[in-house]
Amino acid sequence: MTTLAYAIQQKKIQPSQIPKILFALARLDAWRVRNDVRESRTVVFTLPGQACTAPLLSSLQEAFPHERHVFVYNGCIDSVSRGLRLRNHSSVDCIPIVPLPNATVQKYDVLLKKLPWDRAGIVEAWMSSVDAFLKLKHKERKTGYMPFVCRLGFLMSQFGKLGNGTKDQSEVALMNVLQYITGSRSRKLKEEVIIAAKKTLTNLRDAELKEIEKNDRNLSEFEKGVIEECAFAHKEILIENKTLMDTVQPKTEWSLKATKKLTSCACCMPGQGDEDEDEDEENYDVQIKDDNGGEEKEKKVAKTSSTATPSGGYVDGKTMFAFDPSKFTGM
Repeated sequence: MTTLAYAIQQKKIQPSQIPKILFALARLDAWRVRNDVRESRTVVFTLPGQACTAPLLSSLQEAFPHERHVFVYNGCIDSVSRGLRLRNHSSVDCIPIVPLPNATVQKYDVLLKKLPWDRAGIVEAWMSSVDAFLKLKHKERKTGYMPFVCRLGFLMSQFGKLGNGTKDQSEVALMNVLQYITGSRSRKLKEEVIIAAKKTLTNLRDAELKEIEKNDRNLSEFEKGVIEECAFAHKEILIENKTLMDTVQPKTEWSLKATKKLTSCACCMPGQGDEDEDEDEENYDVQIKDDNGGEEKEKKVAKTSSTATPSGGYVDGKTMFAFDPSKFTGM
């Protein structure tokens, strides 16, 4: 996939051929593991790193418009720290394949020059991947792109980080991901699947904690400040650890879509309020294939919002225009 991403960026492949190539590669890989999945009938494909996201994301949606997509992300500072640790075990550098366009981030190179090359590369790779996600999400009515937006901090039990609060939500978050990937939201998952998933996640967390203790690549306060500046330079990211739009909140009745809050401020993305608050749900219909190839339809019912006009005829300025003449009674 890395080679394909580079070939796409270098315009070595015609755009119309990219979805076909991706589809063929996925089918070949599915054939390779056909004897391992047994009766599960579910195969998960992952990209090799965030640097590949920007050149491949839209083509993956075009090639697989009816499959389940998961977009996993972390805060930029945490991603840089983790990327630096991974260099100890891999020869692959987190170098961005697709540079950010100047129209999206102006004078970005001036900010990146403040960082060492290895940090700067990971920052731009993170920025380009999130930028590609946001662009595709804004066109979801046309493309049908409605992924399970997964915040890594929820899975990794990072208390107090990325607005996760103080409660361990990793088990609930893991169950949500499993339900979505396997199409088993309305049916109970097999116990052996749950046990294996929990064991795998625990092993990953333990391995990362040991790696942090052994070789913690701490960023200086100056470097963290520059990373914040880089994220803030993007017109839509603004804060490096902000929850991305439609992030699935860990809960039993989870939702792929989040209500656009009316209490946003200038430093938050549209529709994002306080991080410690749970996201509400809105009306939506999502059709996904279940394990047997049929259609499993999930419908969420919107919560009633308090937008009623008081009996005196005055308007609640927090929920609508405060000086709407039609809302005032005659004198």
